[in-house]
Amino acid sequence: MGENELLLRHTETWASAKNRPLDRDLLETAIRLWTGHGGHAAQEWPAGSAESLLLQQWPTQAHLTDAEVGALVESLETFWRFLRATGRMRSGSAEPRALTKEARRAAPKMIAAAAGPEQHRPMTVEEALVEWPGDVAEWEDEEEFEFEDEFEDEFAEDYFDDFTRETWALLPDDHDGWASDPPVEVSAWEARKSPLVQECLRFARWIGDGKRITGGVLRPAQVREASAEFDLGDWEREFLARSPHAVPGILDSPAFGDRASDGRLGGIDHLVTTRALQTLWFACTYAGLIEVESTVVRATPDADPQHERSPDDWARLGHVSAVLGVVTRHFLEPLDPVLRVLLPFLREGVDRVEVSEVQDWWWEHDKNPWTYQGLGISQARTASDRQVERLLWAVGDTGIWRRERQTLHRTALGMDVAMDFVNDLSGLLATG
Repeated sequence: MGENELLLRHTETWASAKNRPLDRDLLETAIRLWTGHGGHAAQEWPAGSAESLLLQQWPTQAHLTDAEVGALVESLETFWRFLRATGRMRSGSAEPRALTKEARRAAPKMIAAAAGPEQHRPMTVEEALVEWPGDVAEWEDEEEFEFEDEFEDEFAEDYFDDFTRETWALLPDDHDGWASDPPVEVSAWEARKSPLVQECLRFARWIGDGKRITGGVLRPAQVREASAEFDLGDWEREFLARSPHAVPGILDSPAFGDRASDGRLGGIDHLVTTRALQTLWFACTYAGLIEVESTVVRATPDADPQHERSPDDWARLGHVSAVLGVVTRHFLEPLDPVLRVLLPFLREGVDRVEVSEVQDWWWEHDKNPWTYQGLGISQARTASDRQVERLLWAVGDTGIWRRERQTLHRTALGMDVAMDFVNDLSGLLATG
């Protein structure tokens, strides 16, 4: 039995045990191409090797469909993780996370290079699917299985550390100074202009002297009344219309239905039809505009239109409203795209971020759920970009940035919120 054959068998069994996607034939071809050029070993993958394989060596073979390219990237990621987890990765190799990012960046170029004029047509559902691998061989050595589990535990810790470093990399470093703290007067002015802040004040006045509630929450009739008064139904419908699930063919895919994580992908949208109302409720509560007891909720004196606020008071109201807006409206969805906008605002000289930059960053991000759902690259990328657009749209009324078409401009209020995220980054990441 050849060395690569044994390696493939062990990879196949490890992938099955870890519930990782793997296309045996594609991986076998990839290893053959990689080892056949330049004398590389199958366990040796330095930086740049993924791009070299996909854009230089593979094009000498038969062209792949969009779905096959997606399956190839997934299989390579599984293989690299296997090498790293079992201690087989040669010294000088890049980390699996970095190699996977390389492959994801190269994949669209690989597809474009292979696509002839006749291939520029809508993708069928069948082409978008990548099936799970079938039966795999039994482990030949139980001791080796335990050995690999030990390395897998270590890899899990390293993988989390890599993710943490990637998130913190958005912040200023030795080469980028921290931006100066904005004057509180500017934050206060922006808070007063925030549509969400004004809606919170109006909601508190709607609560008024007191409304009877049950168990500390509004009754169904009151929810309907608030929804009509504040046009919350329109917001919810727009949020649902922007769902990444709206990409043609995704929901028809049995592979996607089996593998998708509903919470992370926003698949439970239909169960959270009051997130806009929850934003007003929690923002008003934490900002001290309403008091909630078990049987009654009432507005506080701070909700009075004649109540005078200092610049610090306005800034705090805007800050609390924005943070609660982000957290409640992104219920069980990742906050990373929002952090990708806000945290760079803390760098000196960074006063704007392009939506396309956020979409590119999220597509290569470890937490992006669309890169492992068994979809074709084009379909998965479209869903990923739609998710970014929706998450950014959902907080567009908070004032944490000022949007002009596809450009998000820095605001003082956004910088304040960004610092709040930095001070409790671990807790915020856990909500993603």
